[in-house]
Amino acid sequence: MLFLHGFGASSYSWNRIVPELSQTNRLILIDLKGHGASPKPLDNAYSLRDQADLVVEFIKEHDLNDLTLVGHSMGGGVALLVALTLADQNASRISSLILIDTIAYSQSMPGFIRLLRFPIFGSLAATVTPTSLQVRLILELAYFDDTKITDEIVAAYSAPLTLPGSRHALVEAAKQIVPRDIEDISSRYPTIKTPTLILWGSRDEVVPLDIGKRLHMALPNSRLAIIETSGHIPQEETPEKALSEISHFLKNISKTDSSP
Repeated sequence: MLFLHGFGASSYSWNRIVPELSQTNRLILIDLKGHGASPKPLDNAYSLRDQADLVVEFIKEHDLNDLTLVGHSMGGGVALLVALTLADQNASRISSLILIDTIAYSQSMPGFIRLLRFPIFGSLAATVTPTSLQVRLILELAYFDDTKITDEIVAAYSAPLTLPGSRHALVEAAKQIVPRDIEDISSRYPTIKTPTLILWGSRDEVVPLDIGKRLHMALPNSRLAIIETSGHIPQEETPEKALSEISHFLKNISKTDSSP
């Protein structure tokens, strides 16, 4: 299983579900370019396509096959592009998809992303506002139940944002989070025949549930599972419910693969 996190996050965002999934699966958690511990070059190659190209290169370099590709939010948008690319090149690379509250279509962006898109104001806001306060405010938007946001979680998300180049990466990623050719990309979703679990928090205020429903209609071999009382990060806010849906999906895939 290869995991791709969301905007401004890192592989930390999977920490609530990793222990159980690692008991029966080989897990690979990567930090996308400009995020977590990954390099943060001062260029502008931070689009979903740029990220997807790097992930495809990683998969090929390590000769990974029969992958369950898991993507959350921005990482879900990257996962869709990776799936489209590899379907054209080597269909055996990805055997299933798990898409969680995923960027998939043109949509209204939350205020903190719109602010970052302005070259001057975005850089200024990212520089002047204390990192921990930025992170807490964003998490309060992403979570349905704010009481679940602990100081430990804020600190874990804040730490990578203090590394050199992180501010630049954040601004560039915000500018390009929805591809200019998103209509062309989304028109190809029906060609993805890979078994897919679409997991969505019912109270998501970042990527609304309507996006998930639309994506479910577009992907011919998909199942939509809605997590009640969860916001944008169900694998972190309601890990037990998310794990239940993911485990059920993986078991069904395994049964299908082993059937005569």
